[in-house]
Amino acid sequence: MLNINRKLLIMLALLLTSASALAQERTVGVMVNADGAYDGYALFVTIGDTSVYLMDNDGRIIHTWDIEETDGVMEAHLLENGNLVVVVGIKAAVDKSLMPFSGRNSGSIREYTWDGELVWEHQFIGAETHQHHGIDIMPDGNILVIAWDYHSLDEAVEMGLDTQFVDTEFEDHPYLLPDVIIEIDPSTDEWVWQWDAWDHLAQDFDPGLPNYGVIAEHPQRIDINYQSYFLKGRPSRNSKGSGDWMHSNSVNYNSELDQVVLNSKSFDEFWIIDHSPSTEAAAGSAGDLLYRWGNPFTYMRKMGVGLDARQLFDQHDVQWIDAGLPGAGNILLFNNRNQIYTDEEHSSIMELKLPLRSDGSYDWNQEAEIVWSYAADGFYSRIFSGVQRLPNGNTLITEGLHGRLIEVRPDGEVVWEFVNPKTRDGLIKQGDPPNPDGDIPILNSLFRVRKYPPDFPGFEGKDMTPGDHLVD
Repeated sequence: MLNINRKLLIMLALLLTSASALAQERTVGVMVNADGAYDGYALFVTIGDTSVYLMDNDGRIIHTWDIEETDGVMEAHLLENGNLVVVVGIKAAVDKSLMPFSGRNSGSIREYTWDGELVWEHQFIGAETHQHHGIDIMPDGNILVIAWDYHSLDEAVEMGLDTQFVDTEFEDHPYLLPDVIIEIDPSTDEWVWQWDAWDHLAQDFDPGLPNYGVIAEHPQRIDINYQSYFLKGRPSRNSKGSGDWMHSNSVNYNSELDQVVLNSKSFDEFWIIDHSPSTEAAAGSAGDLLYRWGNPFTYMRKMGVGLDARQLFDQHDVQWIDAGLPGAGNILLFNNRNQIYTDEEHSSIMELKLPLRSDGSYDWNQEAEIVWSYAADGFYSRIFSGVQRLPNGNTLITEGLHGRLIEVRPDGEVVWEFVNPKTRDGLIKQGDPPNPDGDIPILNSLFRVRKYPPDFPGFEGKDMTPGDHLVD
């Protein structure tokens, strides 16, 4: 009897050891699913891939959309009718001699039914305006889009561009691509509103040219001579031949304020503008910046410390927290690079309370307050990435470069973790490292991911039966 029990104990120990070893070998899929994780469905797509997945907390696939006739998908959103909106690439529609930086994941906005039928598409096929990066879907169904707007180098010089930058930063590309925000009405396929950064420039180079003045006295305008990558002491992004001067990567609409926040990665700050003026009025002073935060050096404030004054660096996914959610009305963002002057770079999440007045204006003399933040050892994504406040107060974080999703409680505890196993070339096998080839794989990378609640209207009447995992 003792021998039998001993054998059973040995077998049980071997089984437990084997299970533990298998658990330790997990490199992709759901890594953590603890009590307190928000019971929602994550919508995600690998950057440049053509398959969009809806997944439950266990990593089981609920639904898949296969997007055809595209060079790759950038991001995806669900509408309350269950339709899918995606940002996709159409390289053939771009004049690469004018916009060589346009990538495989931009240029077109599409809407599909739950069953994958194409409902609507808007292509940016002109040479002078080309959509890039993320979009935002407004409450009325209109879509805010970020696009490059082509201006020749001669035009830029006429607007006060310092000629020393012409010789050093624009040798290979005689043009500038400031960003424009475009509002599209899918029901009519028309542009119904737009705001162009080109209309809100300042310069202190030539008093005989437009918008001349002391930069620090006009923070509501954008200094055409702020060459951020040049000032960071490394080769300019422009020197790569793109002209991508602002590199805006997110736009978000606040319906209560009727305001828009635009994130500029190259300026290391976000800008807030008024959405209520017409397109014509927005081209004038009514479209000047209502507020900006992240890098006072862009408008010559805190000159004594220069770039050390930056609060942000290469940030992504700036947004207002929606009404009804914990922290509603605050700004939430993914700050990609902290400790920027040391060898210990890491990322952080910031939640900010802005100095908002009752009339919707902002107190420029008062600092934004950081009311919550998250950082952890090993938490770092130099590019991409996103963040979302969830109804239970947790925060969903997209560590984009490495294809990692984590959900953290307000105290910072990770209650859900998922490592994307999908690449453009197939699946990563369980046990294999997601990034075997270096620091910037862009293999399983995610631009940003959103979770949707179980009672989301778009799920009503849909088959939500869980399917298989992408990997076991």
